[in-house]
Amino acid sequence: MRKFIFVSLAALLLLTGCRKEKFTSESNWIAPLLSTELSLADLIPDSLTSKNSDSSLNLVYETAYGISDLNDILQVPDKTETMEVTLASLVLDDRNFTDTLTLLELYPLSAILHGQEAELDAQDITTNEGTEIDVSKEFFSTATFVSGFIDIEISNDLPVDVELLEFELINDNDKSIVIQGTFENIGPNATVSESYSLADKTVNGVLELKVKSVKTRASDGPVPIDVYKGIRITFGVRELKPKVATAIFPAQNLVDREDEVEYQFGGAELTEIHVKEGYILMNVESTIEEAIILEYTVPNSEKNGVRGITQVWTIPAAEPGTTVRVNERLPIDGFEINLYGKTQATQPNYNLVYNKLVARIAYSGIERTLSLDDKIKVEFGLVDVIPELVIGDPGDHFLESQDTTPIKALKDISGEISLDDATLSVDIRNSFGTTALLTLRDVIGVNNRTKNSVGLSSTELNEPIFIGRATNPPLVGFEKSFVLDKTNSNLKQFIENMPDEIQTDILTKIRPVLPIKQSDFAFWDSELMVDFKLEIPINFSLDSVNLTTKESISFDNEQFRNIKEGSLILKIKNDFPIEGGFIITFLDENGSILFTKASKEGNKMAAAEVNPLSAKTIAPAESEVRLSLGRNETELLNLSKSVLINVIFNTKEAKRFKMFSDYKIGV
Repeated sequence: MRKFIFVSLAALLLLTGCRKEKFTSESNWIAPLLSTELSLADLIPDSLTSKNSDSSLNLVYETAYGISDLNDILQVPDKTETMEVTLASLVLDDRNFTDTLTLLELYPLSAILHGQEAELDAQDITTNEGTEIDVSKEFFSTATFVSGFIDIEISNDLPVDVELLEFELINDNDKSIVIQGTFENIGPNATVSESYSLADKTVNGVLELKVKSVKTRASDGPVPIDVYKGIRITFGVRELKPKVATAIFPAQNLVDREDEVEYQFGGAELTEIHVKEGYILMNVESTIEEAIILEYTVPNSEKNGVRGITQVWTIPAAEPGTTVRVNERLPIDGFEINLYGKTQATQPNYNLVYNKLVARIAYSGIERTLSLDDKIKVEFGLVDVIPELVIGDPGDHFLESQDTTPIKALKDISGEISLDDATLSVDIRNSFGTTALLTLRDVIGVNNRTKNSVGLSSTELNEPIFIGRATNPPLVGFEKSFVLDKTNSNLKQFIENMPDEIQTDILTKIRPVLPIKQSDFAFWDSELMVDFKLEIPINFSLDSVNLTTKESISFDNEQFRNIKEGSLILKIKNDFPIEGGFIITFLDENGSILFTKASKEGNKMAAAEVNPLSAKTIAPAESEVRLSLGRNETELLNLSKSVLINVIFNTKEAKRFKMFSDYKIGV
């Protein structure tokens, strides 16, 4: 509610004109210079006043300190891991291939005996001939191995003993020997086997089997002759880990890891986070010439009854010599994530996010070339998480708030002010689900104009203030209030110092007492706030308190150049019950002072009369203030572009008055 002071400023100028004729003449001119308004709003902004039912005014100032939301005290840090996955774990399937060296191939003359019983002579066959074996479809086109085995199994389907068998397994393309071996004394219908390492060997899919030497013993008599039976050779490959291979690779996991990622929350031990906003980050670089499927899961999480955050990415196969890059952010808004790790049965069971990452090759049926030089680099984890709700123990820690707040209400008042009373309401509200202990270590009002400081003291502030926890559900916050006034504090003296800033030092101890509650909680918009509301009835005395306005003026009239002397006349109608003087300062176009005129004792603005019943003035007091101007001052008027008008209030005998919204000064 504004209090308007209407000031009318008129100038009665006694003008003396000089002529070059033989005679002189003098003229008295009255020229109005300006009219203006001064109001209490020029001293105290409207936003800081409130009007009572009788139109009297209060000065009201409100400010708040504290924790306005969860983000003020807790941030969920980004937590990502980077891992490089090579094909060291890549394997080829265990496979088998069987070939038979028949009796017909060993002893061609046996063809005439097929299906009969006859005696077989001993055989001693030496040859450099080989049999082509194509395992490119069953095994691979070519491969060089880090490790692995080839198992050779010899089954004797002949009706005679095999005394000796020497063989070589040769790459068909370059005739390099892969393995060679010897088997002895294999009885009829018997089987023997041997394993050979393939470490550091290169094996082609087209091989040549050379049976360099076969010796059989003669039969003990007639035996059944079946020329299509002979020596069965079974090749088995197992545990193949290729260094490089061209093959149709089987579906397999390259990575299958699980981990408990520990988060740091500044001393808090959280068991649960409800995510308001957040993402799973997955940055991938792959040179592998096969599509890779990445599956990231946070098993101990839930949204709308669906268990587990799960996301699957397919990383395309890289062209030879190139790198495929995939950058993805999966929103996880609305998920509830448990922070007890993999299981609640183990300690610690807080601040741990259990997650799993699987990188696998799916069966494509396409022949690819893969190498240990190829790799996939994966950065993954939770980022930019903003919690909607956290549950757990916030920890025993301190929050300090040291702040300086400007007080605009009193910064423009100079002089001294004397109050009847003032009240400071302190309202504490806590919607965090944990207790706190609040200590107002310092509340200091600083008047930078006078360089004087007054500390606020009160019996209410002698001890730390215990703040109870909110409850949920439903959410019900804790509230506590008290009022400081002249009966329990030095607030009156604190305000009469007219501070233009307040310095506060507040200490808050979170979870100050045991027992530890793992059920403590905080919502995103939880707050722990201390609201200060200062209310001062504008019922005061003023000693040399200034009210100021600045107005533009112009003396661009030729007649003003011949002024000899004059007077400034202020005709005033004053609704305020306070008398006052004036200081008038003329300024040039740069704002520099040209000259100043001040009213003298006995030549001031009169105070309006107060009705003793209503405490309000009856009618405006009319008065006239006259300020004389000399020759030098009248000459400076021509340079004047603005005027600064100061009304200086002075209350007689330190008497206090109520201020009303319709008070004004008119001139």
